[in-house]
Amino acid sequence: MKPFGEDLRRRILEVPESVPSPEVAERFSVSDSFVRKLRQRVREGGGLAPLPYPGRERLVRDSDEQALAALVDEYPDATLNVLCELFEDAVAITVSESTMCRQLKRMGITLKKRP
Repeated sequence: MKPFGEDLRRRILEVPESVPSPEVAERFSVSDSFVRKLRQRVREGGGLAPLPYPGRERLVRDSDEQALAALVDEYPDATLNVLCELFEDAVAITVSESTMCRQLKRMGITLKKRP
């Protein structure tokens, strides 16, 4: 779900603080907690912009996906552990087997052995 736009946030904040947040939320079809949190964040100097998504960035970025795809093409029988080691040698990024598995799945690459 994408964050609400800045124009909606501005219109919500244009409503006086004396108007209860449930009424403002109903008027703009947002949740009461969103209105309360937005008002509080602006009062504390946080600004209108949405907060960044939680969590860490992915270790394997888009620029590294081509190198990973080339490794899989070159070594089609490699296990996840071996791919992790090859990837570290090629790109100098250490990833775990579970990260490698998630990345390959994200790229649509399977490691099933087919005759």
